[in-house]
Amino acid sequence: MSLDLIFEWVLQLHSLWAILTITIIFYTILRSFFSAYLNKIFKPLDLRITLFALIFSHIQFAIGIILYFVSPKFKWWNNGFEEIIQNDQYFFYLLQHPLLNILGVLSITIGWSLFKKAKTNHKRFIRIGVFYSIGLLLILFSIPFEIWL
Repeated sequence: MSLDLIFEWVLQLHSLWAILTITIIFYTILRSFFSAYLNKIFKPLDLRITLFALIFSHIQFAIGIILYFVSPKFKWWNNGFEEIIQNDQYFFYLLQHPLLNILGVLSITIGWSLFKKAKTNHKRFIRIGVFYSIGLLLILFSIPFEIWL
């Protein structure tokens, strides 16, 4: 099995899993803010949904790490760090995209950690909503602009 075939499979998995991850994070954010606004009680279903968003984002990150190292773009590191900084495409795929995803997943993880320490239902929903929103924005900013156009 060639490395190109593995790259294509992992790329497809990464793309499909990204759609699922963004969808469940967005749903979690909406549910959290609406529940906070309506002063609802934090139920086990809310816990499961937020946990699924956390798990999906971590799986997406793991797939991304595998994709990073099997990608032909990883060979761009041979050009040297100065060339990577000067070339926008190299910079985006080798540094900006991975770092924004790391920060996005880190924000979601911090939100999960702070949510567990909250005592009131309102604080729980707000912490999930705010930190998951920051994570979602960072993840969305890491998407290549060619896809948006």
